[in-house]
Amino acid sequence: MIFRRPELEKDNPIAPEPYVGPRRRLAMARAAAAGKSTEPDDVREALQVLAEAAAQVVKRLSNRRNTDEDLETLRRAVAQAEHTLAVQECPLPPSRLKI
Repeated sequence: MIFRRPELEKDNPIAPEPYVGPRRRLAMARAAAAGKSTEPDDVREALQVLAEAAAQVVKRLSNRRNTDEDLETLRRAVAQAEHTLAVQECPLPPSRLKI
């Protein structure tokens, strides 16, 4: 007898959630109870890769004579991403913040 597993089919919109076995479910529950994050810190890594790639594009495009709106927008986005990364890596104590 062949069982279909729709969660393993590529791009299946009606697929249920992927199967999570009892060991993994218990491990995730223990991690949540201990206060640990079960998900890796992918957002920071993705933002770092994106900022580096965008900085390379800005460096390559800045040699051209005509800079347009898109290049300025990209520069602002790179600056904001780098600022966000810097704040996440070394946050200032509340006493050092300027209010």
